Amino acid sequence: MKKQDRRTEKEIEDSPVSEPPHPLEVMRQAYVDMEIEFQEDDNAIFTRLNLENLEVHVISWGEPDDLSTIVVRLPVRAAAEFRAAAGEFVNRLNYNSRRKFWEIDHADGEIRLAAYTDTMAGPMTDKIFRSLLHCLLMTADTAFPYLTSVLSGRMTPEFADDQAEAALVAMWGKDNKTDGEPPDDVSGE
Repeated sequence: MKKQDRRTEKEIEDSPVSEPPHPLEVMRQAYVDMEIEFQEDDNAIFTRLNLENLEVHVISWGEPDDLSTIVVRLPVRAAAEFRAAAGEFVNRLNYNSRRKFWEIDHADGEIRLAAYTDTMAGPMTDKIFRSLLHCLLMTADTAFPYLTSVLSGRMTPEFADDQAEAALVAMWGKDNKTDGEPPDDVSGE
């Protein structure tokens, strides 16, 4: 049987409410727990990670009651002649995407994969951060060979997207219900 709360409304209103942890603190602690070296300034955390197919820069930042952001910056830039094709490729990858979004800066060709989390609806937690980071890293690593094929003109954006989507479905599994679970061990090695 559940115990009833016999406090008055005034007592309930006056009771202290613990503040959720700052998103940067959650991110910082997750990197420490995963033994990933990082640097930080007042507003963001930076790290470099070696994946199977590439090395990426990860930038994380966030504020309580706002957005928390994780950006995985890829080590290539689209040359001017291939920016339209790269833009089409990332736009195709974004179709029906959940939680993560490919972006291309058409001014300089920088390509990145980002995830945004609304911390107004709920606090950034370790599990959310690790899950998003894992999802971004695995997606970037899996799609990278197809992106480079578009950047070199060896594949059309449409064909590369079909191949990348097939590789992502194979990696995440057919049900694709979670877009990946948090990793047991993400390391900076």
